[in-house]
Amino acid sequence: MLDIQSPRRTVARYLPLTVVVFLAFSCDQGQRAASGLQCDPHPADVATRDFADAFVPLQPLVFRTTDPNPVLSVRALSVSPSGHLLVTDSRSGDLKLVDGDGRIIRAIGRAGEGPGEFTALFDAAFLSDDRIVALDGGRVLATLFDSEGEVLTTFQLREQLDPRVVVPIDDSAFLIGGLVGGLEGGNHLARIYSLDGSVSESFLPADQLLFDTGAIVDRVWGVALPGGSVALGLAITPAVHLFSESGAHICTQASEPPQWAQLLPRDEPAAMDAATRAWIQQATLSGGAAYAGGSLYRQYGSSGEDGVSLLAEYDDRLNLQNIYTSPPGRLVGADADTLFFLGEETVAETRLLRYQPGRRP
Repeated sequence: MLDIQSPRRTVARYLPLTVVVFLAFSCDQGQRAASGLQCDPHPADVATRDFADAFVPLQPLVFRTTDPNPVLSVRALSVSPSGHLLVTDSRSGDLKLVDGDGRIIRAIGRAGEGPGEFTALFDAAFLSDDRIVALDGGRVLATLFDSEGEVLTTFQLREQLDPRVVVPIDDSAFLIGGLVGGLEGGNHLARIYSLDGSVSESFLPADQLLFDTGAIVDRVWGVALPGGSVALGLAITPAVHLFSESGAHICTQASEPPQWAQLLPRDEPAAMDAATRAWIQQATLSGGAAYAGGSLYRQYGSSGEDGVSLLAEYDDRLNLQNIYTSPPGRLVGADADTLFFLGEETVAETRLLRYQPGRRP
């Protein structure tokens, strides 16, 4: 996940890459054509509010490095129907099962190349029955654990070139976001899998330019919404796409939220020269996304020298409701009522901050 709280590190990470992605549904020749429908455009008078005036802080969860099986870094977070937290700890290369008070119940998996092990742990999430799907981007495979952390099955994500995020659909299917196939395999960015590893749908078409230039997509983000829909997008583009749980395109929110700066001019996907570096340094990059309290939240912020972090709030039809300034950290997940932000990470502890919507006029 992009660390938009650390703009210099983000820029350094992106400078070696030529990153150009446009979502042009008309260019796709895959099995599922997009409807082309646009969501309602953003209103001109979207309110901008300070985060602290709109959200109520809860007691933070503090993980100390002296604890057994300590949480060292929170890449992503999932909350089970029973209230347990699943922390994707990319630094230790395992998952941490945590209770609602922040006590670590157990570690699941570990770094390695055997069953239940990870070479590059990108994401993990609870299914609706408390089983866990974990994503190893290094070996391009998914592992299914039971609720106790025992391995049930492991399978390759066939033709999934760059898997980044896993989104539960129900207790028998999940979505993987990332590059799928290539010129021969269909230029899609999302794929739905069953628990036996079979593919039911591939969708979210990417522009052919993505493959002609060998561009790299750092992250596809996705969030399950009520009523069986899924919001999907890319970290480097403002568009948010709404799909059904079967991959049918509902609409695309193409309006740019306030203070968004396009990553690269649409007419110049040029090589990495000085001008391109300058564009990237001033580009908008988005971080986490999550659903809580009846709203979809997407964090974003410029990687430029004067870049600021912002939080956009949408309803479940992708209508922009509010923009919040000064969010307290990096958005890593949510449950039905609470947003979770990664706070300070030090050699002594990691803080997970919790906020609920509540101070609305």
